[in-house]
Amino acid sequence: MTTDVIESVHVAEESEENMTDEEGCCISRKHLEFNCRSRNIQRRPNASDGMWLCVLLPLALIINSWTYQKSSSLLYKVCGLISFGLFLQSLEILFKLSCRSVNVIANLASKVVPGIATSLLIWFLLNIKLLFSFACGLPCCLIFNFIFLFLLRHLPRSFTLGEATIVAQGLVVFLFGASVKVFIAFDEPPEVKIEEMTAILSVTLLGVFLLITITYGVSFCRRPAVFLILLAAWVILTLLAPITDPLPVELVAEFIFLDTGRLSVLLIYAGVAGITGAFVAWKISKKSSTSVSVRKIFHLVIVIVYLIGIIFQCTMLFLLSGLVLALFIVFEAVRLVAFPKIAPHLEAIIAAFVDAKDAGLVAFTPIYLLAGCSLPLWFHPSPCDLTDSTTFTLLPLIAGVLSVGIGDTMAGVVGSKFGRHRLVNSQKTVEGTVANIASQLGMIFFLHFVGLLHLNIFTIIISFVGVIANAIIEAKTDQVDNLFLPLVTFIIFSLRF
Repeated sequence: MTTDVIESVHVAEESEENMTDEEGCCISRKHLEFNCRSRNIQRRPNASDGMWLCVLLPLALIINSWTYQKSSSLLYKVCGLISFGLFLQSLEILFKLSCRSVNVIANLASKVVPGIATSLLIWFLLNIKLLFSFACGLPCCLIFNFIFLFLLRHLPRSFTLGEATIVAQGLVVFLFGASVKVFIAFDEPPEVKIEEMTAILSVTLLGVFLLITITYGVSFCRRPAVFLILLAAWVILTLLAPITDPLPVELVAEFIFLDTGRLSVLLIYAGVAGITGAFVAWKISKKSSTSVSVRKIFHLVIVIVYLIGIIFQCTMLFLLSGLVLALFIVFEAVRLVAFPKIAPHLEAIIAAFVDAKDAGLVAFTPIYLLAGCSLPLWFHPSPCDLTDSTTFTLLPLIAGVLSVGIGDTMAGVVGSKFGRHRLVNSQKTVEGTVANIASQLGMIFFLHFVGLLHLNIFTIIISFVGVIANAIIEAKTDQVDNLFLPLVTFIIFSLRF
C-alpha cells in the first residue's frame, strides 16, 4: 500500500511538472515515458522504442503493388493503400504519446484524419466508389488504433512500440484481406489453386483469431472442457467451410496426396520434423541451458524446409506455412490456459528454447521465426505461377530465409564462438557481421550457379545492398530481428526500375 501511494505521488508530481513546464519542448522523451505509464503501457524492457519499424510493412505492400501492377489484384492494391493509412495512424499515435497534452477536439480529429485520407486515396487512385472506399479505409485505421493499444496494455513487456506497430498493422491488413477473400469465396468458390489455398488459410486463421478473442474475453471459455469444444469447432470450420469446391478437407487431401512430387516433399518435411522433435526431446531430458548455436539449429531447419518448398512446391509451402502458424498460435493458447497433461510439456519446450527477448507472458519467438520466413511468400502479390515455379521472383521470396535462417544464424554462431572485436555502439561483433554477409551472398551465388536463380548486374547490386543493409541493421538494433529483418530484405529485393 505504501509503495502504491509513493508511486501515485510520483506520477502526480511528474504530471504537474509536464503541465507547468511551459518553456520546454511539447514533444519529448519525458512525455513519452509519462504517457506510457499513465496509459498502463509496459514496453519490452532493455530495448529502444524502434519507432522506425512502423514504415516497413506499408513499404513492402506499396512497392510490390507498384512493381507488379499487372499481377497485383485490386484487393492487394487496396491493402497497400490501407497499410499506408495504418502508417499515418501509427505516426498519429506515437506523436500523441510523445506530446505534453492534446485537447479533446484535436484528439478526436486526429484519430479519424488517417482513415479519411486513406479512404480518399482508395477512391481517387483505384477508382472505387466513395462509400465503399470509406468502408475500407476508415474502419481499418480505427481498428488499428484499438489493436495497437490493446497489445501494449494487455500483453505487457512483450513489444516495443515499433514491434507493436508491425504486429498491429499485419493483423489489420490480414483481417481486412481475409474477410474479403472469405466473403467472395462463399459467393463464388475460387478455381485457381493458389486462390483456393488462400481462401482455406483465410478461414483457418480467422477462426484462430476468433478462438483467441473468445478465450481471452470470456473466462468461462478458458476451462479445459469448454476450450476443447472451441478447438473442435475451429477444426470443423476449417475442414468443412463451403468456400471451395470440393470442400477444403477433400481439396487439400487431393492436392497433396495425389501428386507424387508434393507427397515426396511432405515426406521430407516429416523426416525433418521427426529429427527436430527428437532433438528437442533430448535437450529437454538433459535439462541443459541452450546456447545461441543450439537455438540456431531451428533456423537451419527453417532454411531446409523453406528452400525446398519455395523452389519446388511453392503453393504447398504457402498452404503449410499458414497452417503451421495457426497451430503455433493454438499451442501457445493451450499452454496459457494450462490445458491438463499437454500444457506442462509445452512449458518445458518453451523453458528450454525461449529467447531472451520473450519478456512477456506469450512466447513470440517461434511465431516470429515462422512468420518472418513466410512474410515474403504471404506479401508477394503473385508468389507462385501456374507451373508452381518461383524462379522468376525467387530473390524476394527467399528474403526471410536469407536474412533470418542463414544470415542471422551464422552471425550468432560465428559471433558467439569466434567474435573478438565489437562493433561501435553495439554488442555484436565484426566477425559475426562478416559471417552474416558472406553466408547470405554465398547462398545467393550458389543458387545462381546451380541454375535456380538468374542474376544480372542489377540483381547482383540489389543483392549486395539488401544483404549488407540487413546485416548492419541486425548488428545495430535491439528490436526482434525475426520480425523486421525479412521485411527490410524483402523491400530491397523487390525494387525494380
